[in-house]
Amino acid sequence: MSNLKDIAPSPAPSIPAFDLQKQRWALSAFAEAAAALARAESTNLLIQEVCSAIAAQGPYVLAWVGKAEDDENKTVRFLGAAGEAIAYTNEIQVSWSDQQASGLGPAGVVIRTGQSCIIEDTQTDDNFLAWRKLSEKFGIRSALGAPIPDGGDHPFGVLLVYSKIPSAFAPTDVILFESLAKEIGFGLRAIERQHQLDDQIHEKELVQERLATSLRATIEAMSRTMEWRDPYTAGHQKRVAEISMAIARQLHWSEERVQALYMAAMVHDIGKMSVPSEILTKPSRLTSIEMQLVQGHVDSGYQILKDIPFPWPIADMVRQHHERLDGSGYPQGLKGDEISIEGRILAVADTIEAMSSHRPYRPGLGLDAAMKEIRAEAGSKLDASVVDAAFALEGEQVLQKILEGK
Repeated sequence: MSNLKDIAPSPAPSIPAFDLQKQRWALSAFAEAAAALARAESTNLLIQEVCSAIAAQGPYVLAWVGKAEDDENKTVRFLGAAGEAIAYTNEIQVSWSDQQASGLGPAGVVIRTGQSCIIEDTQTDDNFLAWRKLSEKFGIRSALGAPIPDGGDHPFGVLLVYSKIPSAFAPTDVILFESLAKEIGFGLRAIERQHQLDDQIHEKELVQERLATSLRATIEAMSRTMEWRDPYTAGHQKRVAEISMAIARQLHWSEERVQALYMAAMVHDIGKMSVPSEILTKPSRLTSIEMQLVQGHVDSGYQILKDIPFPWPIADMVRQHHERLDGSGYPQGLKGDEISIEGRILAVADTIEAMSSHRPYRPGLGLDAAMKEIRAEAGSKLDASVVDAAFALEGEQVLQKILEGK
């Protein structure tokens, strides 16, 4: 019979720190811009605040929104811009005509094709030749264009983001900025309808709902990125999220609080990006030093998430999912009410899933063993009310269905 070491997969490569930093820049820009979209009450304010939110992040030196005009020259008209390189927009002409040099750049390509476009390096990409000298003058080295849809044959316009470093946009960043461009389109149309219809509140709620959906999709994408590195825990964060939501609903939480907990659960192990993959997939028990590295994922996750302006304290929830009521947990050794109720739910859900499922160094112990463990620790290490809620779910076979993926 083959042992686990014989069948263990080769360790996946670690995600470079720079790629992780790029993801943080893009996610921060998305979150800030989403908040601007939710509060904007006019077209000009919406565009200006979104551009300002993007340009305030990391290496982004300029963001602008342009409208595709149907005039003879197929002009792209600037609607708003922000960033330290904003003067660049005063010195360039942009069109979406494929017959003019001014239409061969990212804006023209995006509007003609309806697809996003990346310029990895403005100093070497031939499609950016018309603007190469100006981009050098303003410190622009890479660019990303995303279409703003309006339901017609061509996009309404384009969102352009410029960076002062080359190759600044990863594939996940494209997804983020495409989502944001779509929300700009939704926002612009919603504002227009607000001047024509009486149901202004309803329209704004629709925009906010779409933003929440986009944020949730982004969180899920981040979670999948983590699972690619650790095949043994593929689906772990998703199952912990589903168990956490079920417990919260059993405790009669509002749906908004349930969704916030879901977001935290979906990225509660994101800090494992900082742990060498050979440790994550090691088919034997870890040494004390290796265990310390794994335990460090909690603080690493907090550092990744703490500066992102989520509507909820996601970073704190993630940081507390290994804390215990008696102070025996980590990383801060919090006790009792020092641990948020969200952190207590994550602790119970994480214990149930981890014990029930297979790990590189042991087979799954099953749901019964997991439930015995949390009952034994109820009131001492784990919150008794949360454990009671979990047992109520077990009685309804909810937990077993989640673990089986039903």
